[in-house]
Amino acid sequence: MKATEKKLGELFEELVPASGKAPTVAGEIVRAMNRISYRNWNDGDHIGVGYGRETCNPAARYLAAKCGEEVASLISAIWGIENDKAYDLILGQLEAEVIKYLERNPELKAAENREDMFNYRDAAEDVDTYDEDEDEEY
Repeated sequence: MKATEKKLGELFEELVPASGKAPTVAGEIVRAMNRISYRNWNDGDHIGVGYGRETCNPAARYLAAKCGEEVASLISAIWGIENDKAYDLILGQLEAEVIKYLERNPELKAAENREDMFNYRDAAEDVDTYDEDEDEEY
């Protein structure tokens, strides 16, 4: 297990409830980052690609809006990457940058959260356009 994964796991345990949005801004940031990482490692979903549009895009938009320029830049860089190795590399950088952002802003652990990352859903864009019938061979 990488150090970033361990740290995010600890933060998740500390700040994120079993269900629903987190009570603090830091918790919602961790929840959003965990959503993106989990969907990649367990289901192969990528931000802006296929089913990842539905599962990851809102969390990515939330992080880009809440975590400063460095995180927003990494979100922009990872958006739409299909190659697993390239995606994993940037995802690791994104996880590390989110941790740095939280460490630089410890007040977010006490800041009341009034938003849900899923409020950042774009109904027109966050739709899986993959057509399984296109892959069928006759």
